[in-house]
Amino acid sequence: MLNTNLFSSKHEQNEQKDILDFLLDYTIGRQELEEDEYDGSKSPQEYTPDPTPEENKENPRIYLYNSHQGEEYNGDTLDSHDVVPTVMLANYRLREELNNLGLNTIAETNPITEVLKANNWNYASSYEASKLLMTDALEKNGTLEYFFDIHRDSIPYESSVITYEGTTYAKILFVIGTDHENYEQNLLLAEKLNTILNQKVPNITRGIIKKGGSGVNGIYNQDFSPNTLLFEIGGSYNKISEVTNTIHILAVSLKEMIG
Repeated sequence: MLNTNLFSSKHEQNEQKDILDFLLDYTIGRQELEEDEYDGSKSPQEYTPDPTPEENKENPRIYLYNSHQGEEYNGDTLDSHDVVPTVMLANYRLREELNNLGLNTIAETNPITEVLKANNWNYASSYEASKLLMTDALEKNGTLEYFFDIHRDSIPYESSVITYEGTTYAKILFVIGTDHENYEQNLLLAEKLNTILNQKVPNITRGIIKKGGSGVNGIYNQDFSPNTLLFEIGGSYNKISEVTNTIHILAVSLKEMIG
């Protein structure tokens, strides 16, 4: 079992206000990065505290985590409040939506940086670090069935959004690693969810990309379970409101798929 001693202790108008209130309550201040794509080495990794640490932890079926916890969304409208939205906030919002739909869900809250430091690993080993946390979570919660890693991409804004019936959504990309022998099972799950999502909001996804070979991770922890997926939800230019719109569609799609 993972040694938990390795870790330190540890939301435009009306909708924008609700999100801002959530953020002000539960996130840390913004720290400017030199590059658009967060690489984990330019500055300390941002950590978003869990707003509801005791919520729905009984017999969870879904585990949400972020191998790259510091990936940020567009915080321009929140700069005066010294607040930044990250993919960890997306996790907490998705957990809330799934729990409200009756799918018991937990979100990883341990800082990846602490696992990296404890093992003397660099940022490139983030997937190895998050796999340790996944293993620990499954040992503690034997009812877990699905494991979802949430990221954001680094693409132009116009490539990351879709407007449907007056609502703007951050687009989703599925990433499937092909460097393990059972990747087809992960691919089948991604294809099923991709179809459901696009039935609800046409073109809300950017499809499925397969990655393998030299120069890429090629596994993305998907050898852990056939029900492990990596989502890229939007990009660095997306507003958090666009991300939360997508999270709602993702949650109802997961409910339809999982039941």
